[in-house]
Amino acid sequence: RVHSVVAVVNPWVLVPTFVITLLFYYLRKMYLSTSKSVKRLESVARSPVFAHLGASLQGLTTIRAFQAQEILTQEFDYHQDIHSSAWYMYLSTSRAFGFWLDLVCLLYITTVVLGFLVTDLDVFGGVVGLSITQAMGLTGMLQFGMRQSAELENIMTSVERVLQYSTLDRELPLEEPLDQSVLERWPNKGRIEFQNVSMRYSLHLPRVLKDINFVIMPQEKVGIVGRTGAGKSSLISALFRLHTVDGVILIDGVPTDSIPLDILRTNISIIPQEPVLFSGSLRTNLDPFQQYSDDQLWNTLAEVEL
Repeated sequence: RVHSVVAVVNPWVLVPTFVITLLFYYLRKMYLSTSKSVKRLESVARSPVFAHLGASLQGLTTIRAFQAQEILTQEFDYHQDIHSSAWYMYLSTSRAFGFWLDLVCLLYITTVVLGFLVTDLDVFGGVVGLSITQAMGLTGMLQFGMRQSAELENIMTSVERVLQYSTLDRELPLEEPLDQSVLERWPNKGRIEFQNVSMRYSLHLPRVLKDINFVIMPQEKVGIVGRTGAGKSSLISALFRLHTVDGVILIDGVPTDSIPLDILRTNISIIPQEPVLFSGSLRTNLDPFQQYSDDQLWNTLAEVEL
């Protein structure tokens, strides 16, 4: 309706209207090519800030006991600086987009006004004023539509991150699962053997483990020494089948790829580099699935001298 009012008074206004529509589309396309990536970066940088803040609030007692306030403050400042830089870039791109939209709208209104001055049209002054008013309303609606559509595209990056989980590679089911009688007796000694084991974190990344062969006898204590990134933690990942492994890993002579994941991972324990306590009681952390009695837990704590 707004565009019709302007076109009826001065049909030549259709030309700059078409041009401004193309300019708006071009600006929106150019803006989204950058803003979507910046929005993704901002979303990724925001998660460590909230995670650090939540962990600090839950561990206030421990932080005060070890007087680690300064360390936690420095870590928070580090995460906040990274997020603030990404957020600043997102705001800057948004403001630049708005500035160019305003500039195009100004040029359009100027063109409409000059069109009435240059063309020899016998129209009333009130009609001209109405046309200019409607032209300003038209640019406002176009500008608002472009802003909102671009903002919708940016916000959809959050949905995009959620949808990525639906496309994750699923762990394949066992082709020949072991008999229940074998699983009940497994593991009984703890012998670990790697036979030509190779592993990579992604199909497009190089191998982090290359044809590894070794045997760890029962009750042996083995130290793995290497620089950062040498693959020490990757051995544990391969043992837990966190990634696709080429080769064979045997535990007490049984290939780990023939054992259901829930049984495999519940029979392997690991002490991480950074200890973590889940919310709840100490008993819940020791036995989260409520599989053991209190006497068994106390005996286990006594064996490890805790």
